[in-house]
Amino acid sequence: MSGSAGKDSLRARLTRGQPRRLLAAAACAVLAVCGCSLNYDEASIEEQTSSGVPDTVANRMVYRVNREGRLSLQMEAARAETYNSTNTTVLTGAHFVEFDSGGGNATEGSARKVIYHLDTENAEISGEVKVHSASEKGSVSAESLSWLNKEKRLSASPEEPVLIRKDDGTFIAGTGFTGDFRTRQVTFSGPIKGTYVWEEKK
Repeated sequence: MSGSAGKDSLRARLTRGQPRRLLAAAACAVLAVCGCSLNYDEASIEEQTSSGVPDTVANRMVYRVNREGRLSLQMEAARAETYNSTNTTVLTGAHFVEFDSGGGNATEGSARKVIYHLDTENAEISGEVKVHSASEKGSVSAESLSWLNKEKRLSASPEEPVLIRKDDGTFIAGTGFTGDFRTRQVTFSGPIKGTYVWEEKK
């Protein structure tokens, strides 16, 4: 059975089983890696001193986080650039995988570009942004998203469409998206549409 959501603004409280952890993973997994010291063993490094160019460039960067004796997170980027004058790190061709306790993919995401601000820990994530959570059985996709670390808020520009889709076919798409991780609420202030799929338990 399925139902369609009306084209009105929507405010939904996030609870267990909804996209709360999925959205949090989209922001936090990327930001946590960008803010860490990087191991450049597998990267080629160039130091630049001219104005307007990166201070450090790493190609084919691979960063891994191990917790309790197992691989918990892996981040890859085709290119990583640091700019000391603006306190930013720019990742191009970013892809990350968060692993569960059994070694399977818990959360996987990608974006063409991530701009991370070292002083504020804010970030702009853009270019076919997509995050899928195996545990939540769903995904979030957009062309661009912004993360405000102090406010713990993930948002898109007012006209930017954002799609939240569950693996069972349930989805909601709309504009004016904001995900507030303090209040655990998702808001679409613009027009929305969607379908809720419900299977009767036997």
